[in-house]
Amino acid sequence: MENNSVSSLSYLVNVRQGRPKFTFRNELVIWFSMIFYVADLCLDLWVCVAHFEVGYPKSGWFIFFCILLPNLYAGYKSLQWYLRAHAITPLRRPLIWIIRVIFFPISPLLRYIDALMYGAHARQAWRQGNLSKERKNFENYLVESAEVAMLRLVIIFLEDAPIVVLNLTELIKTPPSQWTNIQENKPDPEFVRLGSVVAKLACTMTLGVVHYMSCNKLAWHLANTQQQDRQMQQQEEEEEAAAGRRPKQPWEKKGVLSWPAEVAIYCWQLLSIGSRVVAYALFSVVHFRLLWVPIMLRWMIHSVWIFFDVREMSIVNSIAFGGVYLFSFVTTSPGRQILRILLYYVITFGENIIIGILWSYGKPDNYFQETGLALMFGGAAGGLLFLMLYYGCCHPDRESTWGLQWLRERRAKRAQRSAVV
Repeated sequence: MENNSVSSLSYLVNVRQGRPKFTFRNELVIWFSMIFYVADLCLDLWVCVAHFEVGYPKSGWFIFFCILLPNLYAGYKSLQWYLRAHAITPLRRPLIWIIRVIFFPISPLLRYIDALMYGAHARQAWRQGNLSKERKNFENYLVESAEVAMLRLVIIFLEDAPIVVLNLTELIKTPPSQWTNIQENKPDPEFVRLGSVVAKLACTMTLGVVHYMSCNKLAWHLANTQQQDRQMQQQEEEEEAAAGRRPKQPWEKKGVLSWPAEVAIYCWQLLSIGSRVVAYALFSVVHFRLLWVPIMLRWMIHSVWIFFDVREMSIVNSIAFGGVYLFSFVTTSPGRQILRILLYYVITFGENIIIGILWSYGKPDNYFQETGLALMFGGAAGGLLFLMLYYGCCHPDRESTWGLQWLRERRAKRAQRSAVV
């Protein structure tokens, strides 16, 4: 998990395929990811400078370190992976290493460019009919996509999430009726705060998790799918070819998320992350000086949990993902996730209940007295509902999907009854 190592992937390349593996959709995802990354970084830097300019040094330094530390961690991991990838075959062009060191703090941008280049080379090889070269470049594209998705995930939750909590805390303290009173020497008006919170939740944070889950699932299945029985695979390929469709490889059947699956994951993560952000904002309003207590306690619990649960996870990565778990559950190891998800949501709902009790005794006299609790518990419940929808009906591994199994069993029983009649 520390390095989604897809460099040793080997899978069957079907010569009857009708389109390149690196599609226009893959390219579009990379471009949008790059735009979101640059725009998000510029927005955070602008907010940080604005706080210093109007005389709020504490919040300014807080935002500055929220930007600096996650990007330094991402740069460290990215450089470590570069060194490991070129340990056997050293990269002999010094200029490339100079660029990677100079742009160390914005390493995800370099990873996006690398992924785009590998994808373009794979498409060019496909046009030339060189399938082995296409396979190699497509594997490299998946390596870069999986690794940059992990880097962005850590940056998103250790940089964006604290800033969102800070902005949401200020919004909750101010009654909505006063949001239009834009005063001089104010870092940003309430509607700007609200826009920033909505944009980060709906776009940067939630889409970052969807991208991570999509890349991680595809990379894992592509790296670990064993060759199927040749006769069964040949029969499936003939059926697909007869239907006029490109035969799917084994890794494509369980590793590629469908559009309904991605929509279900998006709704699940949007509601769950929103609920966590609201919970910490509510606690911050009533006990700002003690906010570090629940955060550090839960961070430590999740870090220890991940370290002992995932054998190949280092202590540094365990701490990083422990910070991610403050706001969202993501898969950090292969296999069934039901027990991990159950434990995560037991901890989450227990923390929400404690925060709800503390909020009821110290809540401000404004619109968010009851709305805050509704958003916290409603978001957690809604996220749990879409989580069940994803694992019940939209999961790529349709054979183990309990919702579809239940439907098949009902159809089988109905068919038996009809046969008896």
